Amino acid sequence: MRVCIAYTPPMRRIARSLGFSIEGLWHALREERNLQLFSIGFIAVIFAAMQLNLERWEWVALLVSGGAFMAVELFNTALERLTDAVDALPKERANASLHASMKATKDVSAAAALVGLVSVIVTLLIVLVPKVM
Repeated sequence: MRVCIAYTPPMRRIARSLGFSIEGLWHALREERNLQLFSIGFIAVIFAAMQLNLERWEWVALLVSGGAFMAVELFNTALERLTDAVDALPKERANASLHASMKATKDVSAAAALVGLVSVIVTLLIVLVPKVM
């Protein structure tokens, strides 16, 4: 017996995947206060940096650190959502180790976001402070 798999043109699959990605980004921006605050602050930093005479490497450093933090924060959000869904199981004695693992997952994910934020702040200090002084 031969199974026929429906063919979807590559561009349609790519467009569909891009749509899911944009939907996820908008969801996170609507729902996650930390991501909202960072986005507003980072946009302000970009506008302020446009007033300075930054070199190419400085722009790269700012944009890469900001983008990396956004990616880490999106992963943090995804892990929190998944963890919350799994952790919604009844809090029975048999599930105690599972719930402890879920807490650790959320804590480590939040720690990754904190490390990313500190990296952005250090990058901002290295790049912008000498230009302002």
